[in-house]
Amino acid sequence: MIQTKEQKKEYDKKRYQQNKERLTKQVLTWREKNIERYKETTKKRRNTEIGYLKILWQSVKDSGKHNSFKDFDDFYNHWLEQKKIFGMKCPATGIEMTTKSMFNEKGKKGKYKRCETNISKDRILSSMGYSHQNLIFTSWKYNCAKGNITPNMAQAFLKIVKERY
Repeated sequence: MIQTKEQKKEYDKKRYQQNKERLTKQVLTWREKNIERYKETTKKRRNTEIGYLKILWQSVKDSGKHNSFKDFDDFYNHWLEQKKIFGMKCPATGIEMTTKSMFNEKGKKGKYKRCETNISKDRILSSMGYSHQNLIFTSWKYNCAKGNITPNMAQAFLKIVKERY
């Protein structure tokens, strides 16, 4: 029986839900027995473009902000649309963006070390949620520097620069 991608996805979801407890237990047992292998494969996966974007997608879902993306595929396609236009360049700074998932050493605060060139999900208007219109992918350095600046604040800054320079 030939299945479409969507039918297979639905079948896999149902099968997972029916066997969730058993499958979760199996995975956790395997991880405990193969901790180094698990860490290595996780690190490899997270350093790929799609793996890195799955981490970003999870943080969108967990953020508590409004999210109008249907699923990861919708979010990922949004990234691909931007990538067609800008490639791996940050639209704000022009620097080459990366997907380095850098873990902190044990005992240090935070799960990851920041990499300034990494892709960051940036809400253009921070008062609004995640949507096709409001989400742009920039470098982490730019997103962090932009902070919660409003369009009015940006205009005021540009006015000051124009007056002085």
